[in-house]
Amino acid sequence: MSHGVLCENSEKYRGSYETSVMKRFQQFSNSPDLVAELEKLFTLIALNCALRNGDAHLNNFGIIYDDVLGEADLAPVYDLVTTTIYMPKDSMALTLNGTTQWPDSKALRRFGETRMVGTPAKIREIFERISDALSQTANELRSYKKEHVEFTEVGQKMLQEWETGRQLSWGSS
Repeated sequence: MSHGVLCENSEKYRGSYETSVMKRFQQFSNSPDLVAELEKLFTLIALNCALRNGDAHLNNFGIIYDDVLGEADLAPVYDLVTTTIYMPKDSMALTLNGTTQWPDSKALRRFGETRMVGTPAKIREIFERISDALSQTANELRSYKKEHVEFTEVGQKMLQEWETGRQLSWGSS
């Protein structure tokens, strides 16, 4: 199995989620279910916003394929970090609507509707899945903090950033 990334390493922080990620993925993907692959890609972008992963650059979005002319799908998710616990003023690595500022609910929804061609109901479903996953992971993180007191400060910062990301990106859903 081979994989590819959407850019050269020196260019990984240049570009936008609209063109450099979504449009480029549509150009290179050769999936029989492009709609499902675009939903996965939008979900990953929304998850990065909720997690406050300011290092979600172009090399973190890739495709996998068995044959150059065969089916090409979105690569599994990797390199998810809550960067804002280490750099509180961190912003997105790529632009969305011309800015690297974390998007609000309206901007993220519009992005999903136009670039993923998702319905408001589908976008709401994606946001709910991410919110549920964050809640479950937050519970696991709280348990981990109790067992590993040395992680308490970092863990608490992660929980705060996830809640901020969730509320700013799509409300408290």
